Amino acid sequence: MREIFYDDDRQVTDVIDLAPNSDCVALNIPLGQWHTVEVLESGTVILECKDGAYEPLPEDDVLKND
Repeated sequence: MREIFYDDDRQVTDVIDLAPNSDCVALNIPLGQWHTVEVLESGTVILECKDGAYEPLPEDDVLKND
């Protein structure tokens, strides 16, 4: 899979590829970092862990395409 980081202006700031048996198999995403995941292979499994209880994001915390 590929993790893509963005800034507040929707510009890509970093792209990180994750793969089994590679140097990068897990990733810690900083709090408040805009990001998305691109799955590159069928059968990919993603495990997301967060501190605390689940809280849906408010509308203003979702980066939208204009």
